[in-house]
Amino acid sequence: MTDVLITAGELAELVKKEPCVIIDTRNPDAYAAGHLPGAVNVHDIFTYLATSTPEGMHALKTKFADAFGAAGLSGKETAVIYEQSMNSGFGQSCRGYYLLAMLGYPKIKVLHGGFDAWKAADLPVTTDVAVPAKAAFAIVPEAGDIMIDAKAMLAAVGKPGVAILDV
Repeated sequence: MTDVLITAGELAELVKKEPCVIIDTRNPDAYAAGHLPGAVNVHDIFTYLATSTPEGMHALKTKFADAFGAAGLSGKETAVIYEQSMNSGFGQSCRGYYLLAMLGYPKIKVLHGGFDAWKAADLPVTTDVAVPAKAAFAIVPEAGDIMIDAKAMLAAVGKPGVAILDV
């Protein structure tokens, strides 16, 4: 999990060197007003809720495997996720990072400072809607082990050496 954050300048260089799929987690109106060139809007990262039942977890994984595949992620590209800024999107980009990691996606970055940092660096913004080529997004089942259910959480309560963080 090292080097998760990428600066606007680093991202501008990365997209010239290797395939990237840029995911905008903001609401559709913000996306329509302007976004990073080539970015695909996947606001469901922020709005979709699932239960912690096995059925809910299956639905969550299926929902986002479909959404990320529709955005053009196949595992060969670096996924770069951003929100408006790192202190106004309620962790949208970090939730996107977590979802991709839970599904086993191999290369994930979060744009440090989000859209605001991109604009502050005076990098190009567009209103053109990206139309990605749909890709086959494969779920890596064992990657989902980072997620636990309510039963596992209750079993962890009070155990020495276990830190539970309420995020």
